[in-house]
Parts: sequence; structure tokens; C-alpha cells
Amino acid sequence: MRIGIDARLYSQTGVGRYIQNLIRELAAVDNENNYLIYLGKKDYSSFKLPNERWIKRILNVAWHTIQEQFIVPCVFLQDKIDVAHFPYFNVPIFYPKKYLLTIHDLIVDHFDTGRASTYSYPLYKIKRIGYKLSLSLGIKRAGAIAAISETTKKEIVDHYHVSDRKITITYDALDSAFSELLAKQKPQSFYRFPYILYVGNAYPHKNLERMIDAFLIVRKKQPIKLILVGNDSYFYPRLKLYIQKLGLLENIIFFGEADNRELINLYNNALCLVFPSLMEGFGLPNLEAVACGRLPVVSDIPAFREIWGNKLTYFNPLDPDDIANKILDVMKLPKDQYDSKVKKAKQRLQDFSWKKTGVTTLKLYEQIYR
Repeated sequence: MRIGIDARLYSQTGVGRYIQNLIRELAAVDNENNYLIYLGKKDYSSFKLPNERWIKRILNVAWHTIQEQFIVPCVFLQDKIDVAHFPYFNVPIFYPKKYLLTIHDLIVDHFDTGRASTYSYPLYKIKRIGYKLSLSLGIKRAGAIAAISETTKKEIVDHYHVSDRKITITYDALDSAFSELLAKQKPQSFYRFPYILYVGNAYPHKNLERMIDAFLIVRKKQPIKLILVGNDSYFYPRLKLYIQKLGLLENIIFFGEADNRELINLYNNALCLVFPSLMEGFGLPNLEAVACGRLPVVSDIPAFREIWGNKLTYFNPLDPDDIANKILDVMKLPKDQYDSKVKKAKQRLQDFSWKKTGVTTLKLYEQIYR
């Protein structure tokens, strides 16, 4: 087979880590097929081919654009791809052949608001119609669909009335590069004060304003700080204005983007990770925190319950008081109880493997090809 993977999001967080780890595992488990990896100009030069059966191509077309709808199908057809893999819901609707579609979540279906976009509201509504059309047709025409959790699979079936037999679960797992570095890195401290940690972007579904409201309550009882890891040109600056109005700027640190080495240090020295999202498909920061020996305090949402069961501390993400109380409960735990909870949570890490995801994905390619 000639398998084409749309890897234009290769260096992005979230989906990018999925693509990076999937490519790594496919190269390890597949000794027969040929792969064409389509990358943006920024990633093309730094991407190292795993072996002689892998070829890289520049596909410098922005996602979620009109150009993407026409150029990507032409390139894939010209390269005579047998099976294409679109690892995100931006499927070119004019691509006529069967493909594998990976869906990470259906957040776009739940948050119909201009607050979730940098565009003006009328333009946002137009773009959103395009997202929905692309996703709906993409699901319908896909030869198979990979969902990163049972929660996401259920959402796809409920929203788009597709047979559940068309959908296979391919869980995320702890990033391989992160795991390898963690095994050999001796953690160091950036800061000499106690802090809680958030890792991710500041999009509205991440629910950061309520987390800030909760932090204000926590601060009245415990003199700690909050470190926010992540960056964007619109939502984080807007969050900073909200924090300024509450008079919390001196107590909240905007760390910006962090590489794996910095992330490991930040996790290892945090009191806990706080993950207040209203919706997620999986939640990689929870795995990273637990691997580093830190407890996540998280939203009581289906994806987190699916992945972690009763091994984490949950809060109502709509209630800042409950968020604050659960953070304080974890902070008050004696060290032996804290470590015991971390040990139980770490057992779940063994249930998620990129090798499993790679093997399952390869089977889906073969299924589509047949």
C-alpha cells in the first residue's frame, strides 16, 4: 500500500503529539507498506524519515481554508495514494477515495459561540458552517473512523447517526519523547514557592475563568501561586485582562509554551495539576502529571471518568467553590496519602500504549484498502 498521512499539524500541541507518536509506532510495526508524509514548510526540513519506505512532501496549505479543499485532493490523487489518513476533522470534501478519519473530540458541536473564535461573529458563523459540513461529509465518506476514546465514539454515533461498527477506539497515550526524557532527567525547580499548575490553551471550553475564580477562593486560605502553561495570540491575553480585574496578576504566572524538559520540571514541583475543561476527548496533561508523580484535580466530565475511573479527584466545573474545595482537599493530603493516590493512578498509564494505537491503525489501513 501507499499510505498518505496529512501531517500538516505535526508541530501543534494535542493533535501534533498524536501524529508524531503514530508515525513513530507505524515505522516500528510496519515492515511492508510505503508512506508519504505531508508536512508544512516549517516542519518539512526538520522531519527525519524513519526508513527508506517513507517519503516526505511539502504541503504548505493552511487547514480550515478553501485552498485546502481543492489542493489536498489533487496532491493525494497525483501521488496515487491507496489509503489516506486525515488525523483531524478538516477532511477535503472533494477527495473521492476512501480514507481513515481520526476524531479527537466534537467540541465544535458543543460550543456555538463567537467567543470560541478570533473571527468577527458573522464570519465565525460562516466558518463554523464550513467546519460542520466538512466534518459531516468526512464522517459519512470515511472508510473507517478512529476515535481517541469511547466518549468521543459515543458522541459521533449520537450526533451523526453513524454505525458504531465504523468506529474503532485508538486511545492516546503518554508521549514517547516525554516518557523517555522523564526516565533520565533529574527534575529541577524553576520557582521556590508553592504553586498549582494548568497546562493547555485558553479556549473558552477550557473553562479557565472559573478556574481563576476558584483560585481567588484558594488564595484566601493558602498563599500559593498559579502557573499557566500555554500560549496563543488572543485567548490568553484576554484571560490576562480578566485576571487583572480580579487583582491577581502578582499571583499568577503566564509561563508560555514549554518544551518537555520544562514541562517535567513544572509538573514535578507543582502541588497538583488543575484541569477544569467543560469537554475533552482524552486529556494528555493528566497522563503527564501522573507520570511525574503529581495528582490531577479535574472536571467531572465523561472522558476523564472513562480514562481514570475513581483514581482522580473530581469537581463540578461550573462551580468555582467546588473547584476550590477540591484543590484544597488535595493540598491538605499527608504525603503518604498523596503518594498512595499517585501510585494507584499510575497503574492506568499501563493501559494506554502508542504501540497498541499504531497496530490498530495499521489494521484500519488494511481494512480500508481491502
